[in-house]
Amino acid sequence: MNEWMNILFWAIVIVAAYIVARIISTVLGEIQKKIASKTKSKLDDYILDAIRKKPVLHIFLLVAMIWIVNDAAINFPSANLNIILILRKALAIYGILIGAFIVDGIILAILKWANEELKHGSELSMLHAFFPLLRKIVRTLVFSVAAVIVLSYLGIDVSALIVSMGVAGAALALAVKNTIENAVSGILIMLDRPFRMGDRIQLSTGEVGDIFEIGLRSTKILTFDNTLIILPNSKLLDEKIVNLSYPNPVIRVKVEVGVAYGSDIEQVKSIMEQTARNNELVLDNPAPMSYFINFGESSLDFVLMARVEKYTDAWNVENRLRETIYKAFAENNIEIPFPKMDVNINTTE
Repeated sequence: MNEWMNILFWAIVIVAAYIVARIISTVLGEIQKKIASKTKSKLDDYILDAIRKKPVLHIFLLVAMIWIVNDAAINFPSANLNIILILRKALAIYGILIGAFIVDGIILAILKWANEELKHGSELSMLHAFFPLLRKIVRTLVFSVAAVIVLSYLGIDVSALIVSMGVAGAALALAVKNTIENAVSGILIMLDRPFRMGDRIQLSTGEVGDIFEIGLRSTKILTFDNTLIILPNSKLLDEKIVNLSYPNPVIRVKVEVGVAYGSDIEQVKSIMEQTARNNELVLDNPAPMSYFINFGESSLDFVLMARVEKYTDAWNVENRLRETIYKAFAENNIEIPFPKMDVNINTTE
C-alpha cells in the first residue's frame, strides 16, 4: 500500500512541477511585456522567449524527477542500485540536453536580433543573407559539444573520436578548398561591402552590369544584354572593381567630338555646353563643361563633361547629346572632319 501511495505522490509532484512551470512561464511573459514597453531593443524579448517557454517546463520536470529518483532510493532501499544509477545518469543526460537547447535558443535570439538591427542600417545584411547557414553551424556546434559532454560523462573516451573528426574535417576542407575559399570571400564581400545589390559596376575586363545576386559561392552580374555574368567570389575579391553607383549615384557622362581645323574654338565649346544644359536629365550643379583636349591628325578634339543623377540614365544621355551636338554643328556650319588620304599616281615611265 505504501508503494502505491509513493507512486501517487510522485505523480502529484510531476503534475505540480508542470503547473508551477506554466505559472512561471506566464509570469515571465507578463514581465516580458513590461520590459518590451520600456526598451527599444528586442534582444531581451527574444532571450526571454527562448528561456520562458519549453526550457522552464523541462527544468522543473527535471528537478521533480531528480527528487523522485532520490526519494525512491531512500524509501526503497531494496531496489536494484543499477536501476537507480541508470536513472540518475539518464537524468544527467537530460539536463545536459536542456542546457544545450537553452544555449542554442539564446544564440538564435542574438542572431535574430542582430539580423534585424543590421537590416535597419543597410539594404543588405550579411546575417540576413547567411542566416540559414549560420543557424545550422551554431546548432551543429552546440549539440556536438553536448554530445561530447554526454559521452565523457558516460565514461567513453572521446579523444580518439575528436582526433578522427579533426582528421576527417581537414580532409574534407582540402576536398572542398575552392568552395570554402569562395564562401569566405563571399562573407568578406558582405562585410566590406565594395558593392551592394543593384549597384552598377565595371569589371577589370571592361564589362559593365548591375549586381543581381550575392551568393555564398558566386556573385551574379546582370549586363545590358540581359545576360548573367557569374563570377566566383574569390576571383571577384581579387579583381579591380569600379563601382559606378556608390557612394553617390550621380555619374559623369563624357562626349568626345572632333571638328575641322579653323573652327571657332569658343563657339564649339559654347554649343556643346548649351546642348548639355538643354537636356533635362543633365544636372545644373556642377554645370556641364567642355574642353579643348587635343590637336588631332585631322581635327581639333573636344570633350563635354556633364553629370546625371542616375547611372541608369548615363547611356541614354550620352546618346542624346551626340545627336543634338551633331545637329547643332550642322546648323552652325561647323564641320566634323573625316580622315583623308591624298594619293598621287605617277604616270610617267
